[in-house]
Amino acid sequence: MQLDQIGELQLLKEIRKRFKSTDKNIVVGIGDDAAVITPQKERILVTTDMMNEGIHFDLSFSAPFHLGFKLVSVNVSDIMAMCGEPAYLFANIAAKKNADENFLWGLFAGISTAINMYRMQLVGGDLSTSEDKIALSATAIGVADKVVTRCDASAGDRIYVTHTMGDSACGLEILKRLAPESKNVVQDIRLDDISPPQNINHLLLQTTGSLVQIDWNIAYSLIKRHLMPIARDSGEFLPYAASMIDISDGLFIDLCRICDESNVGARIYLDKIPLSKEIRYASEIMGLDFRHLATTGGEDYELLFTIPASVSSSHIINATCIGEIVEDERIVVDEAGRESALKAEGYQHFGP
Repeated sequence: MQLDQIGELQLLKEIRKRFKSTDKNIVVGIGDDAAVITPQKERILVTTDMMNEGIHFDLSFSAPFHLGFKLVSVNVSDIMAMCGEPAYLFANIAAKKNADENFLWGLFAGISTAINMYRMQLVGGDLSTSEDKIALSATAIGVADKVVTRCDASAGDRIYVTHTMGDSACGLEILKRLAPESKNVVQDIRLDDISPPQNINHLLLQTTGSLVQIDWNIAYSLIKRHLMPIARDSGEFLPYAASMIDISDGLFIDLCRICDESNVGARIYLDKIPLSKEIRYASEIMGLDFRHLATTGGEDYELLFTIPASVSSSHIINATCIGEIVEDERIVVDEAGRESALKAEGYQHFGP
């Protein structure tokens, strides 16, 4: 059934029923003019992010479930990047009035899966019609005893990142090259399985003048990192981190943001940047530079943080040291020891 055949009131009743909360801290939830949340003793963190069709996602390969899940994750990542714990979510959706209701419920299924994983509650939001493309936004509220910002990096700090770099950007490059039949395969898979479905052997990619195959298990890992990113929990780094940011626009540009806010420089070693075997394999097939993807590709939603030199590296387990904070210069050192300028390269809205 189309959304304009159901109507806003009935849609809101169904959403309220599906997301009924038993959280004792929520005094008034979905259904009133505003949510009422019992004040906490901890610091309150609030963040918001938008996702617009044609800018942040492409419906030819992004399923509603993926979009709902990602909408939550990108907001949670901002909370965790300040060492907070996510608690509440407001979701705003603008869709064409003749959109099929299955799109909306698929979107909310993704939202539900994500908020359950992050132990959050949906407490409100807004529904609206749009003339053309879909627009999504969410606001996440979190709590923290101690907040870590971008402002307190100091010369001598070591620079760390979680997991591997560039996988999401590589996943997007795969998605943009998918042959039509392979796009349908990706859309039909929710991607929340622990391991990829075993009934697929490969995907077909459109390259200049021909089709090439990419191994399904390799592609699945990279595509999932883009369509359904999981925000990294910063709790284990809280006792040690001096500054922190999530890598949403690219490793280099987000590191430069820490440098700007802390009035420091950085020295990065390319051969220390963690890379997955999947990005190396897929980049070769597509003729791409995996180093470029790893340093400037966005939407990894990994954590980039600095640790004072006085802290033993043995305390930092699930992260990789890629360099150090220095007084003012910004330098990249390649595998041969050659130095070049560290530039703020990555994704920028309104950029060239």
